[in-house]
Amino acid sequence: MEAYFPTALRPYAEAMRAHRLRREIIATGLSNAIIDIGGPTFPSRLMDAAGCDAKGLVTAFEAAWRVFRLEEAWAAITALDGAGAPAAAQLALYQEAARVLRRQAYWLARQAGTDVSVQTLVEAYRPAADEMRAEGLAVLSPLERRLAEERAQGFVEAGAPQALAVDIAALRALTSTSDVADLALAAGWALLPAGRIYHQVGAAFGFDRLRAAAGGLWAADSYERQAVRQLIEDFLAEQAAVARSVMAGTERDTGRGGVEEAHAAVRAWAAPRSAGIDPALRLIANIEASGEPWSFAKLTIVNAALRQLAAQATG
Repeated sequence: MEAYFPTALRPYAEAMRAHRLRREIIATGLSNAIIDIGGPTFPSRLMDAAGCDAKGLVTAFEAAWRVFRLEEAWAAITALDGAGAPAAAQLALYQEAARVLRRQAYWLARQAGTDVSVQTLVEAYRPAADEMRAEGLAVLSPLERRLAEERAQGFVEAGAPQALAVDIAALRALTSTSDVADLALAAGWALLPAGRIYHQVGAAFGFDRLRAAAGGLWAADSYERQAVRQLIEDFLAEQAAVARSVMAGTERDTGRGGVEEAHAAVRAWAAPRSAGIDPALRLIANIEASGEPWSFAKLTIVNAALRQLAAQATG
């Protein structure tokens, strides 16, 4: 809760905890943070899209804030005040951190259910987020790594410090941490090997490229935004299903030796399934080779092909 108060109030944290209006103060602080960080339409859009109530919204927001230690990132960005960094760089970093928070809050609101507590979500996912962050960009697919590097370079060119730019730029790709953590827990794997398998599946079958293409689509209204969000969610679920199948068919913790080992495991899994995989990959290649931009219709057609692949992986 103290993360939402100005630094000048931190010395009074104990007094605030004992205050008879503590609940009202917390509600006010959270409400202000949700609007200030997420935007004025964020609460209604998330509740509509995720099908949750106000409790689910607040739980998901606070859990996302803590899982990725965004309070630390936000404080580091705020510390640029008066430090010589241009306002444009500071604003770009704020916008990226807010984007990550909105995405992760939506995922948690969709997946966590109505009765789960903030603490339960933090205990489930923050250790995994910390471990993935410590690994840096190496665990990601080549495309995700390149996009993160480009974001970081953009922040640096705007005037942000190099280390902070890299940290903030990596957050977007790491929002898949919760999927990876669930996969690792279900399979009894260590987190990083599971993460390498997951991201190599994304690279091998185009899930990373398709999500990036969907994320770049322009949406005219809330219904189109919801449709695009559902499409991205489908790609995430299909990638997780294939990764789960790869993990089930290989030795536990394959990928501990690095990305190349994980890539070899994905190739070995795909080889006997080429009859089902090749048509989907040809479809993606043909669309990309046309030189025309991705559209919602094209992504929907590809999604149907990949859904069949995911169904075969789980069958």
